[in-house]
Amino acid sequence: MVTGLKEEFNNSATDRIEGLMTRLRKVPEGQAVVTFLEFNKVEIQLLDNPIHTASSGAMISNCKDGKYYYHSPKIYLKASLTDDNLIQAMIHETEHLNQHLSGVGNPDRILSQEDCILFYRAAEADAQATCTDICWRMKQAGDAGPWNEASNVGYKEICDAYEKLVTADPAALEDGRGRRAAFDAWFERKGGLEYYNHAIINDMIPFLERGREIFSQHNMKPGLLDDSWVDKLDSISNQPYLKLEGQLSLLHADKYRANIEKLPTGPTRPSTPKDEIQPAVSMNPPHAPGF
Repeated sequence: MVTGLKEEFNNSATDRIEGLMTRLRKVPEGQAVVTFLEFNKVEIQLLDNPIHTASSGAMISNCKDGKYYYHSPKIYLKASLTDDNLIQAMIHETEHLNQHLSGVGNPDRILSQEDCILFYRAAEADAQATCTDICWRMKQAGDAGPWNEASNVGYKEICDAYEKLVTADPAALEDGRGRRAAFDAWFERKGGLEYYNHAIINDMIPFLERGREIFSQHNMKPGLLDDSWVDKLDSISNQPYLKLEGQLSLLHADKYRANIEKLPTGPTRPSTPKDEIQPAVSMNPPHAPGF
């Protein structure tokens, strides 16, 4: 009896995920997401009570000279989310896996705390800018659900900034400026930077600290973020947008480094007990749909 129920649930989840893929395939940019997931054999799990509403990760099998080697990429999503929310969350998490599997998801040098915070802020802004762009294209193709849901769950400022620009200047849709508007708007959301400072301090800084000795053994050296990092992050997009002429410098503009030198004030989320942490797992700062 239990086995039968489990099989029925698994089939239902599989059918639901395939339905989401079918919707994504209706625009070229969504098809690219599906192709990435299929090519890299990404396992998508719909869970009743996940620790985080949406998250992604892959096992690190080795790290040599700043290059990470991964296997078993996965995306974890809360099953009670609407299909529209699942699509926008899936796109966001797929971009995080794209970052990792393309070699820019984890630092290739041992960073200071300030640069580590900037690194993961940029990863989050890039993931949501990608999500915003694809959801808009789905909306233009007649499927507005994921776009509306992204706005409803906390990304309204980002959606508004993107829509305002590409509506006023349709060329911005194709030359990267639309996506850059979404990227920049990520840094302007009320409470957004504070939340991610908490998430990074709690989750990624401890990972970095525990890994310093290990990374040193694999020829990683202390270093600062530079243009080579921006180039690498930009190169994974099918529409480069981070070094457009006339745009702010991701490395130096105050907009991106606001309060980056400060630890978060107030209570942070409880740290994971050390005996439960899996250092070989590469995870992005976890977040609810609105963060």
